[in-house]
Amino acid sequence: MKDTVSPERPYHHGDLRRALQAAAGDLLEQVGPAALTLREIARKAGVSHAAAYRHFADKEALLAQLAEAGFRELLEESRRAVASSRAGPLGRLEASGRAYVAFGARRPHLLQLMFGAAIGDWSRHPGLVAASGDLAALLAGIVREGQASGAIRAGAIGDLTLTAWSLVHGLALLAAGRRIPGATVDEAFVRQAARRATRLLIEGLRRR
Repeated sequence: MKDTVSPERPYHHGDLRRALQAAAGDLLEQVGPAALTLREIARKAGVSHAAAYRHFADKEALLAQLAEAGFRELLEESRRAVASSRAGPLGRLEASGRAYVAFGARRPHLLQLMFGAAIGDWSRHPGLVAASGDLAALLAGIVREGQASGAIRAGAIGDLTLTAWSLVHGLALLAAGRRIPGATVDEAFVRQAARRATRLLIEGLRRR
């Protein structure tokens, strides 16, 4: 049985699953996760609502794919930032933090989807769980390396990692939502705010 083509736009894609993900990603950037519907996603992809269900069980399954891709994108950007730093574990930690905040400011709706309530049951989406875990592992690895070199204070790696993640994630959400009072949140501001915040974080983590 062939996918039913909607009247809005003829279906010419060779991979409907990929086309639905692309359409959902485009709409996500426009309206945010709360306003997304599978019907509208299918219409934008140029297929019927019923055809979309042949590839995704429900809207949450499609959103989980987008969120997983978002975690992978953020992970790769963080890895590149870490690899470009030549300032030891503390420099790599700062670089990863700046990359995280820049990602949130550039992709606010995607960050909201990745950490918001639109995906209720993560246990249904093992790929999403794994992608999030890989990002956490990158940060934990930097903290572990810093402790081994004597640059970062002693303490439970999980606690230190969560503290570092909480700071950069909170700043990313503030920048993404333009919620920083009195600030014009542009690219230059995000870079400066991320640099200042991560340096304060590093001072707190530094071994005395």
